[in-house]
Amino acid sequence: MNSSVIRSIRLVNLSQTVTAMYPLVEPCIDTLAKQICEKQSLEGVTYPDENRYTSQLLLQAIDAALQKAAYPGD
Repeated sequence: MNSSVIRSIRLVNLSQTVTAMYPLVEPCIDTLAKQICEKQSLEGVTYPDENRYTSQLLLQAIDAALQKAAYPGD
């Protein structure tokens, strides 16, 4: 089994306040996560123009998390 496979992406401890103030966060993360898990990469991930800023912010956070999770030498 390959330990460098992206199996899922999810937000942890997302408060009701955040979801109320930023209602696009959950649908955006679901859309991005599905694409990233299928492609095993952030390359070529698409999102609707109306969700551009939320999606870009989430992609930056996902990229940072993947960098932290990367194994040295991979």
